[in-house]
Amino acid sequence: MVVEAGDHHIDILDGDRFEVLARFKSHFAVHGGPKFSPDGRFVYVASRDGWISLYDLHNLKLIAEVRAGLNTRNLAVSKDGRWVLVGNYLPGSLVVLDARDLSLVKTIPAVGLDGSASRVSAVYTAPPRDSFIVALKDVKEVWELSSAGIPDFEPRRIQAGDRLDDFSFSPDYRQLLATSRKAKGGQVIDLDSGKVVTDIPLPGMPHLGSGTYWKRNGQWVFATPNISKGLISVIDFKTWKLIKEIPTLGPGFFMRSHANSRYAWSDVFFGPDNDAIHLIDKQTLEIAHTLRPMPGKTAAHVEFTRDGRHLLLSIWASDGALIVYDSNTLQEIKRIPMNKPSGKYNVGNKIEFAEGTSH
Repeated sequence: MVVEAGDHHIDILDGDRFEVLARFKSHFAVHGGPKFSPDGRFVYVASRDGWISLYDLHNLKLIAEVRAGLNTRNLAVSKDGRWVLVGNYLPGSLVVLDARDLSLVKTIPAVGLDGSASRVSAVYTAPPRDSFIVALKDVKEVWELSSAGIPDFEPRRIQAGDRLDDFSFSPDYRQLLATSRKAKGGQVIDLDSGKVVTDIPLPGMPHLGSGTYWKRNGQWVFATPNISKGLISVIDFKTWKLIKEIPTLGPGFFMRSHANSRYAWSDVFFGPDNDAIHLIDKQTLEIAHTLRPMPGKTAAHVEFTRDGRHLLLSIWASDGALIVYDSNTLQEIKRIPMNKPSGKYNVGNKIEFAEGTSH
């Protein structure tokens, strides 16, 4: 799936031939990434203005739409595909929908233990835990909501060290690496004990939700771009120590990889060099290549095919394009003209929660 932000459409792309199979109108500013049913048949799309759309990828047909908020952050689909959880800025709430037809199941006000109202900054599914994990922006809490069986969707409240903007899971889903832009740093929260394990000094504003992880010398590491400084921070998942800061041509927004790729791709979204894309060698932690796919136009957001042989990169411009690369030779395979293509989401990678892709 490709979000074509310039004229508010979503393209369904054949993942083998890289040809557009269908195209449908989206609402204003799709955000948080489309999410898929566990079998990959259905996709759920959230827009900034609160609309949730349900699309059938087998029949290429829009099935249902409902408005779940006025300002929506993102949504998540339960492990069994039964529920959709929507997180809202306005009104500050969680909305539980029936995944079959988007009918309303429950509305949960985002209110902290002290009675303070909050916006919801992020919601993701944690498949091994059969739960949803929710970050709150205005109170120091993380919520875990069970999605197994017939859940009551009552949150288990975990005290956080700060108000949170976003988070990433550890590979075993036992811990969160969370960030607060206000504090300009990161913290590790253990979901089992419900405690903050440690703080991680990260400069600027790390964009953890768009970070990625991989194995280096047999150990998991996590890398995150930074939206206010030209660097990539690499962290050891075992010790939670900062391994390296990789200088870049400017602040970045998205970073992606694949288990079968030797590189992690990171853009330079903010600043004069936003037409560049860095390829980080995942073992040496050095910039191996810097590409400029369309000089003068913003290059951003990479997604790999399911097998990792190819990757798709966006040129964020009204006269932009979707560029397909061979992930090994770095040769351009195809260029598809598009109106400001932004996010791209491979169904296989998403439903398998594959290493290197986003939640």
